[in-house]
Amino acid sequence: MRTIKWQPISRALKDVYHEHNILEYFENDESYLKNAFKTTERLWQEQFNKTDTLNIIMISEAPLFGDIQRYIYNPDTPPSVFFYFKDLEVFLEEGQKIKRPKTTQEQKNIMFEYFSNNGFISLDIFPFALNPHHTKIHYQNMSKKLYHHLLKITAENYLIPKLKLCLEKSTEHTHFVYRYKRLFDKTEHHFEEVLKQISEKEIKYKIDSINSKSMSLDKEKLKRLLSA
Repeated sequence: MRTIKWQPISRALKDVYHEHNILEYFENDESYLKNAFKTTERLWQEQFNKTDTLNIIMISEAPLFGDIQRYIYNPDTPPSVFFYFKDLEVFLEEGQKIKRPKTTQEQKNIMFEYFSNNGFISLDIFPFALNPHHTKIHYQNMSKKLYHHLLKITAENYLIPKLKLCLEKSTEHTHFVYRYKRLFDKTEHHFEEVLKQISEKEIKYKIDSINSKSMSLDKEKLKRLLSA
C-alpha cells in the first residue's frame, strides 16, 4: 500500500509559519503534529486494509488527537459525538440490537468490525491535527484565507493520494458524506473539485451531509444512504 510521506507536507507548513512570522513555534508544533500524523495514518491504513469495497466515505476535517490521542480509529480513546457506539444502529436490521461492552477497547473493536463489514471509512481533508492546546495555529481561530491556503498546499501530497486509494475501492454506489455540513460550507467545494480532478471513471459520485440539527449524527439519513 502506498504510504503518504510527512516531509513534503511538513515543509509546506513550515513555509506557512515563516510567512506568518511564527517560525519560532514551528519546531515544537511540528514534533507534536508529526507524531499525530504518523499515529493516525498507521491506524487509518490498518482500517482501510480491512475493507474490500467502500460504500460510505465520511469526510471530516482532521483528528482532534491532543494528549490522549483522540481519533476514531484509536482503540484506546472512547467514541465521541463524531461517531458514538450507539450510532452503529445504522448498520443493523430492523429490530436488531447490539450490546455495549464496558471497556473502550472492546467498544472500538466492535465498531471497527462493523465499519469494515459495511464498507464505511472516515477520510480527513487535512493532514494536520492542529489543536489549540498544542499548536500556534488551529482551525478554530484560522482566517478564511489561511484555511483555504492550507487546503491548497496539502492537496497534492495528502488529500489526492488518500482519495485515490479510496477510489480504488469505490463503485457507482459509493456515497461521500460530510460528517458536518459546516465543513462543506467552509471548504467551498474544495473536496468535490479534487474528486472531479482525479476521478478516472465516468461516475458522478454522490455527495451529501449527515449532520443533524445538533452535533449528533443523522442516523436515519445515513441508514438510507447505506441502502441506496
